[in-house]
Amino acid sequence: MKNKIILRKIIDYCDKVKILIERFGASYENFVSDFGYQMACGMCIIQIGELTTRLTEDFKNQNSEIEWTKIKGLRNIYAHDYESVNLKMIWEILTEDIPKLKEDLQKIYGRG
Repeated sequence: MKNKIILRKIIDYCDKVKILIERFGASYENFVSDFGYQMACGMCIIQIGELTTRLTEDFKNQNSEIEWTKIKGLRNIYAHDYESVNLKMIWEILTEDIPKLKEDLQKIYGRG
């Protein structure tokens, strides 16, 4: 049950990324030029990564198709070494990887 609650929260943060992209504009140029846009999306990335640490190891092992370690690693970069963040890479994560993550997590959520 705990894992399912955490999954729901991660999915909600994926939804928040989509809302932010719709609000600020779905272009890399908007993202690069708006510090607030970057910070808002960064907070979602941090929260997604943090929430993955609350999932049980058994759950993560059973759902190893999700790159849990990379998700947590990105959170750590954002939280501890923000100046090294590559905005182009982050934009691709926001627009490609997070929607895919949401889709994959919804499938897992539906099975649980």
